[in-house]
Amino acid sequence: MAKKGKLKKFQEKELEERPVRFKRYQYLFLIVCEDENTEPAYFERFKNQIPKETIFLRPVGTGRDAKGVVEQAIVEREKLSFEAKKEVDVVWAVFDKDDADENAAKIKRFEDAFKIAKSNNIETAYSNEAFELWLLLHLTEVDANTALPRAEIYALLQENIRDDEAHKTFEYEHGNASILQIIDEIGNQTNAINRAEILLQKQHGKTAIEANPSTRIHILVKELLEWITYFSYKPY
Repeated sequence: MAKKGKLKKFQEKELEERPVRFKRYQYLFLIVCEDENTEPAYFERFKNQIPKETIFLRPVGTGRDAKGVVEQAIVEREKLSFEAKKEVDVVWAVFDKDDADENAAKIKRFEDAFKIAKSNNIETAYSNEAFELWLLLHLTEVDANTALPRAEIYALLQENIRDDEAHKTFEYEHGNASILQIIDEIGNQTNAINRAEILLQKQHGKTAIEANPSTRIHILVKELLEWITYFSYKPY
């Protein structure tokens, strides 16, 4: 008779290898991210809120710049469509401004990302400067009139987390997705959405490369939550 530990591992492996029954899913939601760790892990957590076999959510990390993310999103959409044998309902490209304004070549690649996305029906959720701004907004307000470089966003994130008694010794490490658990514990998603909306409104009229600080992650999150709500209450 197999030991319980081995049996559990076998069951988990079997579950992982079991083919997805795409016919049962009513909506295919693809998110292609610049980061390979924190961003995909962030969106992966929404799967726990999705009613069974309603929304198929696939977050993908790329490690590429803005234009590369959008180009990869086209490839990933084709792959998912082939697997599911039907069209993907929505595709989002998630990327940061980072150092896109460093020189003319990088500026062009950043601007091309939006052009390619628009012509290929891909939604964009960019952050200026970094995705961590979205996490910071779960904890505190940010002044729309003061540009925030990445290093300062990281420092503010660490500072605000340390304000919580349970995390007084926290040290921020870029790329460590464990921070998401802390944001869940002490942050507020509704506040983050409201703060992100205010930032975006105050940056109105500026280009994406100029609008520092700002993020559109909240628009993606709101859409995803709306679909989750829809499928949670709709008879199926």
